Amino acid sequence: MMNATIERRPELSDFLRTRRAKIVPSDVGLADGARRRTPGLRREEVALLANIGTTWYTRLEQGLPINVSADVLDGISRALRLTSDERRHLHLLAGLTNTAPAQAEEHVSDLVRRVLTALEPSPAYVRGRRFDLLAWNASADALSDFSSATGPARNLVWRIFRDTNSQCRLGDPGCSMRRVVAQFRAVAAKYPHDPAFTELIEDLRENSPEFRSLWAQHDVLGSAEGLKRYLHPELGELILDYTQFDVPGDGDIRLIVLTAAPGSETERKLQLLCPAERLRLAIR
Repeated sequence: MMNATIERRPELSDFLRTRRAKIVPSDVGLADGARRRTPGLRREEVALLANIGTTWYTRLEQGLPINVSADVLDGISRALRLTSDERRHLHLLAGLTNTAPAQAEEHVSDLVRRVLTALEPSPAYVRGRRFDLLAWNASADALSDFSSATGPARNLVWRIFRDTNSQCRLGDPGCSMRRVVAQFRAVAAKYPHDPAFTELIEDLRENSPEFRSLWAQHDVLGSAEGLKRYLHPELGELILDYTQFDVPGDGDIRLIVLTAAPGSETERKLQLLCPAERLRLAIR
């Protein structure tokens, strides 16, 4: 058994509280009741469902220094119906999973850069552990205008919340904001002692009401697949599938690849993204 580190206790407390508020009592076999002043489960109901003492759970949610085991956290996870990503996050906040130290500068190998080129015309880019842009191919640049980004605009989270040009290229900004914050929190929790994460989070909390609101919800999401909608200034809407791949080496570096459904209008538009391809088609 291990103690949650002192600096993680407020985050652990907020995470448990926000997860508890999301549960509909009837979904776990409990009466909704007419006297509930706040949404979700009561603390004693979580304790009952997790088969632990109410006082013990209350102390945990209040961020008090108590010992916790993996079995107990698994019971709480089941009671709160946590996803696999949320369960991993809970273990991390409780100190049962090792956090990572601040790391050195990240690099993208020549091999990975060749892979980016080979993936054309599908947009693809490499994202660092702090969601910094490390490398991209021409299609990704044409889609999202990465090459014009300097300073903080090289960070994907900052771009979505602080960069007007990036926001204009998103077909569904609200969905993109929710997703990136949940994914970023899952990674940031691994690096509690890295000042680069702290500085970025504090800057966004101070300067973006949307980020501040979403960050307070404590949602977490690991590597995922799904759909993204983009609005290109010339080609209009593109609907792309996205997926992520681990890049070999230390840290949480990911290769993100965007592809179009075969035979779709977006697949045709991808052929027109890169200037070289447009010129070739014009000559034909």
